[in-house]
Amino acid sequence: MARPLRIEYQNAWYHVTSRGNKRANIFRDDKDDKDRKKFLQILRESVALFNVEVHCYVLMDNHFHFLLKTLEANLGRFMQRFNTAYITYFNLRHESVGHLYQGRYKAILVEADEYLLELSRYIHLNPVRVDRYRNLPFERKISMLRSYCWSSFPGYVLSRQADDFVRYDMVLAYMGGDNKRGRAAYRDFVLQGMALDMDNPLKKTRGNAILGTDNFMAWVSENILKQRELLVYDYSHLKEIKKAIPIKELAEAVAKEYGVKAEEISKSRSRHKEARQVLLDITYRTNFKMVSLKEMGQELGGVSGERINQVHKKVQIELKQNKQLEERIEKIMESLLT
Repeated sequence: MARPLRIEYQNAWYHVTSRGNKRANIFRDDKDDKDRKKFLQILRESVALFNVEVHCYVLMDNHFHFLLKTLEANLGRFMQRFNTAYITYFNLRHESVGHLYQGRYKAILVEADEYLLELSRYIHLNPVRVDRYRNLPFERKISMLRSYCWSSFPGYVLSRQADDFVRYDMVLAYMGGDNKRGRAAYRDFVLQGMALDMDNPLKKTRGNAILGTDNFMAWVSENILKQRELLVYDYSHLKEIKKAIPIKELAEAVAKEYGVKAEEISKSRSRHKEARQVLLDITYRTNFKMVSLKEMGQELGGVSGERINQVHKKVQIELKQNKQLEERIEKIMESLLT
């Protein structure tokens, strides 16, 4: 399985979330809300230790959302310390064993100038977007949102409710500043999103890793990823941001691995079935969104874009059961980069 793409550099912005294992609660309800209070205490300690800024947060029953800025290139170390500390506390207090979270945390690199304001609204609207509250009257939702204390939203509306570990000024700068007028404008902005049932901005994320414009994607590729010499086969989502590889070059690499001629697997009716399918799959994964499926098909012997898509899906299923095939594809991808 491909490792998740982690992009770290100084002053990077992230949307970070993690969900309870099997969607189980990560906070156990009690009258004192001890779990949530401990969670925020550990968060406060962790951001101070790792020089990380929290700009928005919300704690739900079975997951959380953060909007963070890392002043150093250390998101991974910060999250490791933070998650380990809370999981240790949770398991000791509740006499639990096993995984608290469902896999690793999910971190999306964010282009702040384009998405900071929109993402902050999405995070703050989480408490009233759960299914059991969707059909409540609008005024009731407003009341719930203002009274929900496990979120940074109350601190955005009233300065006396601000958390000491949250930075409010950068988001509020888009609404007129960290002042009474700016806070009122931000409150109205969030409530407007609830009234209009705004869509989730994270749906615009590319490659499951970056939320940003084409220019931002290009900047990350040129200034961050190339410096780290990342491999496509380790980080499959790089298909979103790397340059297209000529299909002739792909065919030659696949042919070399299988000991056949490139022209034999470039034809639509090839007797080398597995090599042909691997060529279509690698073409799709490396050139998707940079070369249209129609153009790919024309260079692959005149097959349809739908056929390329079908083969890609078939190979991805086969990879889960066929270790030898996975190793061959990784070897081919490495050869293309070296």
